[in-house]
Amino acid sequence: MKRVVIWLKTDRQDATLSELGRQAAWEALCSFTGETREELDQSGIVLKKHPNGKPFFEGSHIGVSISHTSKTKKAVAVAAIYEGEVGVDIEDALRESWKVAKRMFSQQEQDWVREHEDIGFARIWTLRESYAKWTGLGLAKMPAVEFWIEENGDIRCSDTGCSAFSFCVPDEEWRISCITDRQDRVEMEVFLEGKIFLKKYWKNA
Repeated sequence: MKRVVIWLKTDRQDATLSELGRQAAWEALCSFTGETREELDQSGIVLKKHPNGKPFFEGSHIGVSISHTSKTKKAVAVAAIYEGEVGVDIEDALRESWKVAKRMFSQQEQDWVREHEDIGFARIWTLRESYAKWTGLGLAKMPAVEFWIEENGDIRCSDTGCSAFSFCVPDEEWRISCITDRQDRVEMEVFLEGKIFLKKYWKNA
């Protein structure tokens, strides 16, 4: 069983979204490894970006993904750390956009969004964004993929090589989705402002 650490940071001040995302990535890595930032620096680990924009920790085999958004003047960033390929995305949980859904979602995904009007768009959108980051290809170049959610909340994906997870924090304010390499079970720890918010064992659908 592999472990995912997700770190969520918010800031109402002057931090840029990109800087907040980098901070979240380092703090998530510290939590994952049990090492301090100074120890990681001394071991030569550096946060960089591939030419396609996907972040990575040079000098480490641990995967990282970063996402950010803004809402009511609050900067919000999330980073996911995993021992393998990982993609994460965050969005306003109540965001809706039929224009985007009709252009980007499969017919089945559009039907599900219609049936779950209050929460549907953000859930499917963040899953697709996370998948695009997991592949490293982006939304425009990623393979055709489809997500569907079972009545019990389990998420299935037409790409059987990945595992998908989705949840809201806090008080249903933001929707976060995460894609990892295929695993039967994953231990996930979600930190909000440095404190454990959610710890759950996800069983792959």
